[in-house]
Amino acid sequence: MMKAVKTVSSLFVLALLALSPQANANANANDFPTLERVKFVQECMALKGGPSYVNMYGCSCVIDKISEQLTFDDYVHADAFLRLRNMRGERGGYFRSSKDSRTARGELLTIRNDAEQLCFSAQQITRTQ
Repeated sequence: MMKAVKTVSSLFVLALLALSPQANANANANDFPTLERVKFVQECMALKGGPSYVNMYGCSCVIDKISEQLTFDDYVHADAFLRLRNMRGERGGYFRSSKDSRTARGELLTIRNDAEQLCFSAQQITRTQ
């Protein structure tokens, strides 16, 4: 049952991204691969409580805002630092405390937090009207 929900939500996300005016406007600027956008939206929705239209819309908005401000290569670089910062031992030290790591993580977290505030605040205003 959960696999079917993931498949349906994945197809819905893909359709939304393909039809979204924001996605088409960004295609000429700094586009991210569709697979990476879908993975981001799925992870984001899981963190926000699961698949729903509000979460899907907000999460796809967040990745659109990130793609407007970072190249895909810069995003992948910063995302790696975020994901690997909890690695134990000496190997994890670079991901936790190097200047590159702190700078990249800080930039991505700032962009992502600003985007989440904007994207999810817009959803709350829309839902209450």
